[in-house]
Amino acid sequence: MQIHNIVDEYRKKTDEDLLRLAQDRELLTPEANSALTDELARREIGAERFKAFSKEEERHWRKEAFRSKRKRTRVAGRWWSRIQLVAAYAFGFLIYHLLPFRIPRDWEEAAVVTFLCTVTIGFMFQEFWKRLSFWVSLAIAALAQLSVIKVLNLRAQWHYKNASILVGFAVGLLVWGATFMLLRRVLSESVPLHTARKGAAC
Repeated sequence: MQIHNIVDEYRKKTDEDLLRLAQDRELLTPEANSALTDELARREIGAERFKAFSKEEERHWRKEAFRSKRKRTRVAGRWWSRIQLVAAYAFGFLIYHLLPFRIPRDWEEAAVVTFLCTVTIGFMFQEFWKRLSFWVSLAIAALAQLSVIKVLNLRAQWHYKNASILVGFAVGLLVWGATFMLLRRVLSESVPLHTARKGAAC
């Protein structure tokens, strides 16, 4: 490319385009470098503006890299949760088949529905796994699901036709939510009371 063609091309570019080129001068030919220097001088773009532009570009790059990393982490987290859910189902059914006793036939299918729904609810709210109230509420919800499914459908089927999964999930979610909120409220109210007694004793 002839020098006058390079000059014409640079004159069509924006200030930002020229500053980006200036960041990679080592990739330019001597003629392009010379034309770039002349064009920057013609537009009165000096070292201070180049330095400020470089800092802004670096800040923008870091922000984009952080967003990309956070997005990858979020996607990986969702896939990991799905893998854990499938593994939990597989492990549960394995334990069921290895039990030294058998669940009564008329309760067996209701138990399967309860297991599927309870595990799903548990994985929906993983952020509460470290709380005892979460597991207590989940156990109570499982008992509620088992009882309701058995009462509403004496021969509970886990397929869609009898809607046992939908009923079990709805009952489990409602009972778990109500119990968990109640336990959280009771526990949060007991802490100040305990602290107050401790302060009074001192």
